[in-house]
Parts: sequence; C-alpha cells; structure tokens
Amino acid sequence: MRTLGCLIKRLSQPQGPRVGHCTAEAQCRYVSHVKTFRIKGYPFEKVRAPKTEWYKRAEAAFLAERARVPQGLVGRWQPEDLSGLDPRITQALSLKCASGREVRRARTLILMKHLQKEPFDTGSAPVQLACVSEKILNLRAHLIRHPRDNCRKRAMAILLSRRHKLMKRLYNEDFGLYQHVCKILKLKCVLFSVPDSRNRAKAVNTIGVDGDICKFLIRQKLWWGRFRPRPIALPSGKKVAYTRHPMEPPPPDLNKPKTHKDELTPAWPYGVSPQRIAGNYVIYNPTAPGAGYCPVPILF
Repeated sequence: MRTLGCLIKRLSQPQGPRVGHCTAEAQCRYVSHVKTFRIKGYPFEKVRAPKTEWYKRAEAAFLAERARVPQGLVGRWQPEDLSGLDPRITQALSLKCASGREVRRARTLILMKHLQKEPFDTGSAPVQLACVSEKILNLRAHLIRHPRDNCRKRAMAILLSRRHKLMKRLYNEDFGLYQHVCKILKLKCVLFSVPDSRNRAKAVNTIGVDGDICKFLIRQKLWWGRFRPRPIALPSGKKVAYTRHPMEPPPPDLNKPKTHKDELTPAWPYGVSPQRIAGNYVIYNPTAPGAGYCPVPILF
C-alpha cells in the first residue's frame, strides 16, 4: 500500500519538462521548403563535326592512291626467276592477281629495297622507318572505312609514337640520310631539338623546365577554351556544339617564310641598323641539335 500511495502522490505533483522532450506550449509548426531541380534540357548537345567537302575529296584521293597496285611479282620473286616458265604462271604470280595482304607486303619490300644497306638488312633505322610508315598508311586507309575500330586507333597511336622515336634517332645519327629517307617516304622533315650531353653542368634546371611546361599547358588549355567551337543552331532548331572544328584546307602560305616589316628599336639609336636593312644578320635555328632540356636522374 505504501508503494501505491507514493506513486499516486508523485503523479499528483506538477512535473517539469524532461530532457529531450518539449512541452505542449513550446511546440510549434514550421513549413519546410524543399529545393527542387527542374531539368529543362541542355542548352546544346556536343556532336562530332561533319566532314567538309575538301576533307572528303582528300580522303577519296588517299584511298585511290592506296588502291593502286604496284608492278611486280608476289613475295621476293623476280622476272628473271620465272623467265623459263609458262606465261600463265607469271600472270598468276603477278601482283594484279594477289591478295590485299600480298600487295601490302610488296609495297613494304619495295621501300625496303630502296633503303637497305645490304641485301638482307631488316633492322636498320631507315628500314624500320619505312616499315612503320607503311603500317601507318594501311591503318589510315582502314580507319577511313571503319572509323569506330578503337583497337586499330590504339595501334595507330603506338605506331605514330614509334615512328617519332625512329625519326628522332635517325636525325641525331645521320642528318643527310634522314633527309633522304623523308624524301622517299614523303614525310615532313622535322627538325628535332636533341640534347647532346647529360652533364649536370650543362643540363637545364629541371624545376625551371617543369614550371615552363606547366605555364605552357595552362596557356594551351586557355587557348582551347577561348577558341573552342561555338554552339550553332541546325535548320531543325536544335542547338549543337562540335567537339572539334571542321577540317578546312590549310592556307597557301603554310610553312613558308613570311615578310615582316622592319620595326624601330626602342633603344638608342632608335632606328633600324643598316646591317639589318642590307640583310647581314644571323638567323638562329631554335631547333638545331645542341644543349637543351634533358631529364637528368638524381643519381648517375
């Protein structure tokens, strides 16, 4: 009975608010404003740039050139080897009746024959450069017909990197031979800047070079953003933006020397020197082989 009385007495006494709870007088109702995102569509859609008429003609001319079958026999056969046989055998072994793989192999052998130092030379730099260039041309013709073959795109990137290394090596070893090979293979004679020493005293400070590279990349990114393809409206009213600019023909003065007017120097004697007007001044080649950036390791 004592326990029941204590309970009744405790319930009859006024109780204050408990921790973690609020009284009825302190309760209030708030209105919650939920943030909603209304998707009304993108302002424009990024699409691949269409091929221009000039680019289509250039691709057609390239494919027509690759479709020409060279004169000769399949493999390493020579006309003297088949002179005593039936003409029908010679006709069957000619490249006109050969498969595509045999024709590509014959083109490679013809280039190797022009650049070999000895009859069975297959590992010199000019021969390797010819083989890699022929593979690149074959892949280019394949990618024009099948532009979504991503495996061949990766193979193309690997071959381009390999050809770049071979050209740089041949340029550093024999510049005359490098010019001859570029003329035969119809490549642009690129002038590389190759460092000639790994001496720490002659090497450029790596920290400064890294800073210059960072500045160049930042400027390149700003340039790409400033001159990016702008959104355009199609005849249907849809807005699109090309991922890249459409390919246009290069200007006629590309890679050709341009005339520059004489500029007045801001230093004394505030004019153009007579030697420069007469043309007696030195033009330095910035791509000449010499001391340049070389990633020097920490420990030699």
